[in-house]
Amino acid sequence: MRQTTLAVLAACAAVTMGGHAQAQQPAATPTAVPDQMPFDIPYGNSITADRAADIVKAVLAEATKSPRNWKLAISVVDTHGELVYFYKMDNTQMGSVTVSQSKARTAVRFRRPTQIFSNAMQAPTGAYVATLDSPPPTASPGGFPLVEGG
Repeated sequence: MRQTTLAVLAACAAVTMGGHAQAQQPAATPTAVPDQMPFDIPYGNSITADRAADIVKAVLAEATKSPRNWKLAISVVDTHGELVYFYKMDNTQMGSVTVSQSKARTAVRFRRPTQIFSNAMQAPTGAYVATLDSPPPTASPGGFPLVEGG
């Protein structure tokens, strides 16, 4: 009798625990396949240190326009993502140094603004961004690929 009672209780527990049904979610609409390769920007020649310095001067002029008082860390990298020129304005937060370099590296290696990765990470499906490279792309707005004549 005792074994029969335990067997009935075990069966009831199994039915109770396994009886939760979940509704199926509708399949997500697949992303359309583009006719052209997105962000198909040729890498071209690497930037020179002199040209990078000119670009940094232009960025500094924009950052210090009144009423702005931006404190920036500015990184310019070559076509491989290696640092060519770096400038840190006075009183810039220390964390901006590596973030600036990471943004520049991400923008050139993936040939797109880092804002795109930031936007992707906002959606649940954007978690894949962290798996794209080592170190992963910097998903923070502000990194732009520089394209001369483009």
